Amino acid sequence: MSTPAVTLLVPCYNAARFLPRLAEHVRRMSVPFARVLCYDDGSKDDTAAVARGLGWEILSPNANGGVSRARNRLASAASTEWIHFHDADDRIHPDFLARLLPLADASADVVSCDADWIAEADERVVVSWRYDGPALVSDPAAHLLVRPMGLNNSLLRREAWERIGGCDETLAMWEDADVHLRLALAGARWRHVPEVLTWSLRNEASFSHDYRRNWRCRLQALRKYAATPEVARLAPLVALEAERAADEMLALGDREAAREAVALASSLGLRVPSTRNPLLRAARAILPALAALRLRRALRRIAASGS
Repeated sequence: MSTPAVTLLVPCYNAARFLPRLAEHVRRMSVPFARVLCYDDGSKDDTAAVARGLGWEILSPNANGGVSRARNRLASAASTEWIHFHDADDRIHPDFLARLLPLADASADVVSCDADWIAEADERVVVSWRYDGPALVSDPAAHLLVRPMGLNNSLLRREAWERIGGCDETLAMWEDADVHLRLALAGARWRHVPEVLTWSLRNEASFSHDYRRNWRCRLQALRKYAATPEVARLAPLVALEAERAADEMLALGDREAAREAVALASSLGLRVPSTRNPLLRAARAILPALAALRLRRALRRIAASGS
């Protein structure tokens, strides 16, 4: 059986300094991409020239329209059966395709892997993204609600991407996790390789470092899920994710968004904060939800410092 062809799709914004590093990773791959296609999202540096110098195709010039639109334009320009998105400033394992492609057969629409988020300054692992392969096969939507997955992690059947309409262009962030969840809701068939084959580099200049905006986009996505009939059975999970968003935004000082997240969780039947702690159960009966969330965070800090 022949190996499926895969197009590498790279959304770029001021990515001139990152593309040579990504190109070096791509050159080392044991199974190559059939085509590399970049999209210049209104960059103010030499992104387009650098991409061309590397021998890569680039869609340029374009006005800045955000990463969701960039991904949609890239996918519409691809012609292979399978596509893979990779951020310009991240790493990819030389055996990424060699490990994932054997599962990209007629029985799959998405083939994914694990990932690490790494602090670029000191190579410290910030977040280890690990997924349950059987859960992704049996009920991917439930698993992906609580374990969001970035597009760096996956190969996508282009037909499945087109079936859901690609990225939601109203989302400035979380658009990739949203794609995976909507694929799951649309019945996409999942396969998973439980190995770290991609790394996202975190730094203060990165787009996703704007945590307040990040969590506001997460809340926007959660509101959308709460209003989607197909997600009704998963309402308790959406509620818990809304509470998590409230907790994170409270820590970031975004009280307005935290209140909105609490309201969403409460509308889905969750008493905030969710807890088995008798003290917190008593506290939430007399304290506003945000105050009870702050108390829970304080108790967790105390417990962590004593461990």
